[in-house]
Amino acid sequence: MKRMKSLRKQKINILLTAVVICISIVAVGVVYVPKIMKMDMFVVETGSMSPTIKANSLIYVKSYKNFDDYNVGDIVTFTDPVQKKSFTHRIVGIDDREKSFVTKGDANKENDVGKTSAEYAYGKVEAVIPYLGYVVKFLRYTVVKVAVAIIYIAWAAIEIELFLAERKKAYD
Repeated sequence: MKRMKSLRKQKINILLTAVVICISIVAVGVVYVPKIMKMDMFVVETGSMSPTIKANSLIYVKSYKNFDDYNVGDIVTFTDPVQKKSFTHRIVGIDDREKSFVTKGDANKENDVGKTSAEYAYGKVEAVIPYLGYVVKFLRYTVVKVAVAIIYIAWAAIEIELFLAERKKAYD
C-alpha cells in the first residue's frame, strides 16, 4: 500500500515537473526569443484590425526608423510620446513630401483622421499570437507576479525536498 502511494506521488511529481518545464519554455520563447530578434511586444487593445489581428492578441514589432522602410500595406505600430499610447494600423497611403502615413484599421470603414507623422512609427508587425494578450495583461499585475514567483519557489522547494528524501532513502 505504501509503495503504491509512493509510486502515485512520483507520477504526480513527474507530471507537475513536466508542466512547470513546459510553461517555462513557452514563457522564455514568448518573451526572450523576440528580444534576441530585436522585436518588442505589444498587446492589441481593440478590434480595429480584425480579422487580421484580433483584440487581445500579442504582437511582435520590429523597429524601423527609416521612412523608406515602410510601404503601403504594412501593418505598423505607432507610438505617441505625448499621450504615451500606441496603436497598430495598416498603412494605406504615404505622403513622401510630409513624411507621413495615411492609416486605417482593417475593421474600420474609413481611414484614420489626419495623417500620422513618420516620427511616430515604431515599427512593423512581424508576428501575431491571438489571445495571448490576455495572459500578458494579467501578468502585469504585481500581485500576480508575486504569486507566480511563490509558486515557482514552492515547486523548487518541493523538488529539493523530494530529491533529498530519495537520496537519504538510498543511503539507509
